[in-house]
Parts: sequence; C-alpha cells; structure tokens
Amino acid sequence: MYLYRELRRRQQYGRVIKVAVSGIGSMGRGIALQLKAMPGMEPGILVNRTAERAVEAWVAMGVPWDEVVVSDDPRLLNIALEQGLACVTRDVGAAVALDQIEVLVESTGTVGPAARSVLAAIQAGKHVVVMNAELDATIGCYLAERARQQGVVYGYADGDQPGVLMRILEWVELHGFEIVAAVNCKGFLDVRATPESSQEWARRMKTSAEMVCAFTDGTKMNLENAVVANATGLVPEVRGMHGVRTEQKTALRDFGRVLGRTGVVDFSLGGDFGGGVFVIGRCHDWERVGHYFDYLKMGPGPDYLFLRPYHLCHLETPLSIAETVIEREPTISPRGAPVADVIAIAKRDLQPGEVLEGIGGRSFYGQIDTLERAREFVPAGLAEGGILTKGVSAGEPIPRAAVEPREGDYAFALRNLQEALFSVFEPTPSHAHISRG
Repeated sequence: MYLYRELRRRQQYGRVIKVAVSGIGSMGRGIALQLKAMPGMEPGILVNRTAERAVEAWVAMGVPWDEVVVSDDPRLLNIALEQGLACVTRDVGAAVALDQIEVLVESTGTVGPAARSVLAAIQAGKHVVVMNAELDATIGCYLAERARQQGVVYGYADGDQPGVLMRILEWVELHGFEIVAAVNCKGFLDVRATPESSQEWARRMKTSAEMVCAFTDGTKMNLENAVVANATGLVPEVRGMHGVRTEQKTALRDFGRVLGRTGVVDFSLGGDFGGGVFVIGRCHDWERVGHYFDYLKMGPGPDYLFLRPYHLCHLETPLSIAETVIEREPTISPRGAPVADVIAIAKRDLQPGEVLEGIGGRSFYGQIDTLERAREFVPAGLAEGGILTKGVSAGEPIPRAAVEPREGDYAFALRNLQEALFSVFEPTPSHAHISRG
C-alpha cells in the first residue's frame, strides 16, 4: 500500500503530518486516538468548545493532564507545537493559524459553526477533511469551490459510508462496469424516532440522543447519500429512495424489480449486510467478464454485487488525510453544482409559531431528493431555529415559504451564496476534482 510506505518514510525522516481535529465528541475523539496510533501523522491540536473534553482525549492518549497546553493564543500554541507538546484550543482560528498544521478535520456534526471552521482553514491555506454529512450535503459544493479557488483540498473522510462507497464506485467504474446503484445498508428505520426514544442506544454508543435519533429516523443516511450524489452525479430515483428490504443472496433480484433506471443512490433495509455498503455494477461483456465471474462465483450477470460489509469511521479517516496531503486528492468531494438535496419532512403535525428543532430532534426527519424536486422545500441542514408561519401535516415536506429563518443565520447565508454561485458559474477545474459522466 503506497500510503503506508510513504507514511513510514515520513515518520522516519521527521516529516510527520500534523492535524487539527475540530469537534471532540465521540467521532472526533476516535479520530484523534487513531491519528496517535498511525505512522507519519499525529494530532497536533484538538479544538473543542469545552476544553476539558479535548484535554481528556489527550489523557486517553497517555499525556499527563498537567502537560496539555490549553490556549487560544496562536503565538503560544506555535511554540508549544514546535516543542512537541499536546495542544488544545477553543478557537479553530487559532488552530489553523499554526504553521505546522497542514489539515483540519471537521467532525462537529454542525452546519453553521462547522462552515466557519472550514472557511477559516481554507483561507489559512490548510486542507480540510470533513466527517460531517450535515455540512457537506447542505453547503459542501460551495466549500469545495472555495477550496479549489484557494488551491487547497476539501473532501469527505474515508471510513464513513460516502468515502467507502466512493472507493467501490471508482473501482467498479475503473474495471468497465456501468453503475446501476450505490447502496447504503440500513438495518432498521423509524421516521418517528425522538431523542427520548433514542436514549438507551445513545448510552450504549456513548454519543448523544440526537445523533442516535438522526441515525434511526434515516436523516443521517439520506445526508450521506446526498454527499455521494453531489460527488458523482448519481441521483435518487424517488424522494427518500426506495429502501429495498432484502439480503445478500437476493439483493440483485430485489433491486432489479424496484429500480426503474440506472445511476442511482439508494439503500437496503434489514438483511445480512452488517454496517456495510455495496455497489451494483452492470456488464454485458460475457467474454471479458461474464464467463470469468461465473467461474469466480459472482453470479451469471449482467448485474454484480460489490459489497463491503463494514465501514470503520474514525479508523480510516487518516487515510483521507494522507491522500489529501501526499497526493493532493480528496477521497470524495462535490464535483460542482449540487444534484441532490435533503429536505425536512414533518415528524408530526407542526403548528404555526413553532420553532423547528435541529437534525435528530422532534420536528422533522430528512429525505433526499433531486435538486429540482427539492427546491421549494426547507433543507434539513438549515431547518433548525426556523419559525413556522403556517402549519405542516405529519409526513409532508416543509415548504420554504412556510418557514422564517433565524435572523443572521450563517449557514442560510452560505446556502444562498451556493445557490447564486452555481446559477451563473462553472466550477474551477482541478486535478483534485473527480469528474463523472
């Protein structure tokens, strides 16, 4: 593996990639711990609103509590980092100002605050790797364009479903297959889930009830598939996708019965796929593929299932960091103008005057749709804090015209910039930009 050998060389010659990790929740903490275990890279500074949580992460990595430097002063942090000390800051601007930091990993799960962090890093000339589907699905196309203009790389992390799917998609296309579907495997779905009903799982997973709720009600999966859509041009055939209940041995048949076109994102429900993803590829060439694949127990074709039955989140994120710095390539990144969006669907009857909760709350769940069909409705990533001006029935999409956004909402302003930008502008070409179709 080329990256492994290059990282070993960097370790040997003292050219270690130093990383700033923003958002030391369950995922950010795991990424920091994994960076500490990797050759050729290390966590340089941890960024969190609550400094104590970031200090605790350093302690888990074996650093004594009283040896962690906590400061928002870039001058002091630069000196500490040069001396090899563990650093913590509450200010992402201070982190990306540090000379030795090459990459920001954004893992807060927010949209507005995360966008500020990402744009600060881009402006400072730092690369960005995000583990944040909420951000990328909502304004990732704008952020990617800003990064290309600045000459840095913006991309989504390996280990999460979008990154894992992208690797399979590229492998399948490289070998001459047509993409039928990119599929996110979902074990169960309850669109009426609430933070209260998610408490037990949250305790077991050591994360927030809102995060578990966003997994359970399908919002997270829809956001992840929007990340894939905007990076590849694959689209949902119907709002919310089909969600085919199936298992490995019948998946090709079951998806074949449901899908009315090729080139889609979708999800499986239930079955024996573990925490995996798969791609359905099609090839009618019997001499080159069919004959050999039949022998290799891949089935008679022309459709074939390429499954990875797991995704390893924090463990694989450093691979994207290495690609970003060494190859100046994102694992997966928006290719230009968006083709899909995730819209807010009312979980219950919503009344005029209500203030919408955020993703993983009691107000709405998110469903992916094509950009054209989604234009009139509120993006899930922008709904939080909006005030309803008219009622919306349970199960109905929330119209933009029915919501008054929060005053001064930063994410909403950036989304307006994204929509204006791609209505008149061709994306900046870049060797780090993956083009499809």
